[in-house]
Order: sequence, then C-alpha cells, then structure tokens
Amino acid sequence: MESQENERSVMMSVLAGIGIGVIVGAIAGLLFAPRSGSETRETVGHTLSDLGHKISELSQQVATKVKSAVESGKQAMAEKGQQADDEGKQAA
Repeated sequence: MESQENERSVMMSVLAGIGIGVIVGAIAGLLFAPRSGSETRETVGHTLSDLGHKISELSQQVATKVKSAVESGKQAMAEKGQQADDEGKQAA
C-alpha cells in the first residue's frame, strides 16, 4: 500500500512539473515573440488548445496507471485475505 502511495505521489509531482514547465515555456514564448497583438492572440489560442489536448491525454494515462495500481492492490488484498482464511482453517 505504501509503495502505491509513493507511486501516486511521484506521478502527481511529475504532472505538476510538466504543467508548470508548459506554462512557463508558453509565457516566455509570448514575452519574447516579435509578433503583433492579433498574431499573439491566435498563437495563444492554439497553444491553449494544444495544452488542453496534452493535459487530456496525460490525465487519461494517469487514470490508466491509477486503475492498474488499484487493481493490483485489490488483488494483493484478496490474496492476503485468502492466505489469512487458509491459516485460520489450519489453526482450527
């Protein structure tokens, strides 16, 4: 269970790092780009759209990994429960 919590913590840290990096990169690109206002607004729109798609894909990947971790945890708990039942029957 503790390893799953550590895995989730690492995953969340990675997601936060990626998100912050994308935002900082987008802001830096806007500040240093020699474009007119309308071109900049268009670029911002495309960047935000791309960012939305990337976040959606990343969240789907994270959801898949979390589901896998949950299933592994359920399986481990079922095995432990079965083992405890077997040991209880042997003791009786």
